[in-house]
Amino acid sequence: MRAPGRRASPQVDAAESDRAHGSVAGPPLAVGERGARIGDSGTRGMMSISARKDPKGVEAGIFMRLMPSPMARGLLLAVIAGIFFQCLNATVKMLVAELPPLFVAWGRWTAGLLMIAPFLLAGAGLAAVRTDQIHLHALRAGFHTTGYVLWYLAVGLIPLAEAAALGFSGPIFVAIGAALFLGETVRARRWVAVVVGFVGVLIIVRPGFGTLNWGTLLMLASVPVIAGSNLVAKKLTGRDDPKVIVFWQSVLATVCFLPFALLDWRVPTVPQLAWLVLAGVFGQLGYLFMTSAYRLADISAVQPTVFLGIVWAAAFDYFLFGRNADLATFAGAAIILASTSIIAHREAAAARQGKR
Repeated sequence: MRAPGRRASPQVDAAESDRAHGSVAGPPLAVGERGARIGDSGTRGMMSISARKDPKGVEAGIFMRLMPSPMARGLLLAVIAGIFFQCLNATVKMLVAELPPLFVAWGRWTAGLLMIAPFLLAGAGLAAVRTDQIHLHALRAGFHTTGYVLWYLAVGLIPLAEAAALGFSGPIFVAIGAALFLGETVRARRWVAVVVGFVGVLIIVRPGFGTLNWGTLLMLASVPVIAGSNLVAKKLTGRDDPKVIVFWQSVLATVCFLPFALLDWRVPTVPQLAWLVLAGVFGQLGYLFMTSAYRLADISAVQPTVFLGIVWAAAFDYFLFGRNADLATFAGAAIILASTSIIAHREAAAARQGKR
């Protein structure tokens, strides 16, 4: 796996893919396809340092043997990321009941930065997070801060399941943006997965939708902006390691949210501080897994898996906030699971047949 921030030639990327799959190097790849190849080494790096040094290491070998398709591995990492993100959402919802929403946003990113920085900077220092794409990191920070200012203001006003459902319209914007700006070929089955998954989401929240309120409007406004952040993240994975991307996201988000936190500054209690740290851990793990998924798979294929988050959100609503799940929740969840399972199966089959 190459050092973060260094540009590797297409031949080097092809050689990495050859060692992982035993295949013959193909022609230069589009952004999404290139990410799938270099993502194999990214997955090994995420699983263990020893696997990075030894491509046939135990951890990487077992993982790649069980799931030989890079697309399938990317989808699995995205599902795991979704679980961490919903844990983050539930933690944030509890915190914003006691603290200002944008102070919580700053505290969550600060805690996350303090968690990840020592591991990344130990030994090599800033050289470990060197990047030649700082302009794209700054662009992403702009999208991210704007989108999540709206999101944090909304999440305290509406139920988690409704917030998740509205946020999960994001794959539609991502699929459009991937086709327009990243050069990805968004096949019909991906569009079907997006539409079917969103239908499942609407079935779940239909009983809860009434007149529009500020929380609903703020959440709807945040969706296309956050989709822009995800598209820039996918672009960044072409040359930066996932850990480098998450580091710079953490640094810039901490800086960008600080002015909002200062406008309504609070000194958190010890329990509140502990919850902020936990939110930072959930968020960092979610972004590490999701960014690694972007390296392995086209973003338009990964995004439909976020619909699974509605299942976790409904569970948190029931166990933490006393909101009961009804028949519509289970029916919608079944549709969502079907859409994500079908696209995972079809993408893996296409990879095996050499269609990608």
